[in-house]
Amino acid sequence: MTEKMRALHALSIAGECTCLDIVDVTDIPSGRVFAALQALVRDGHAVSVRRDGHARYTITNAGRDQVDSWSIGPVGQGSDHV
Repeated sequence: MTEKMRALHALSIAGECTCLDIVDVTDIPSGRVFAALQALVRDGHAVSVRRDGHARYTITNAGRDQVDSWSIGPVGQGSDHV
C-alpha cells in the first residue's frame, strides 16, 4: 500500500484522528503522513477540521467507497492492518 492508501485505511478504521494518530499506527514519518492527508483532502476522500487547536481528519463517503473497493485479504495475512 502507498502511504496515501495507508493513511486512508487508518482513517477508515479510526473515523476521525490527527496526523500524529496516523503516525502512531502506521510508522510513516509525520511529514509524509501530513502530505498524504493533504492529498486525501484534495481528492475529496477526507476532510480537515480544527478542533481544540488541532487539525483532525475524517474520512468522507468517497473515501469510504474507495477503501471498500480494495480487495483486502483475510485477517492474519497483514493486508488488513494499518
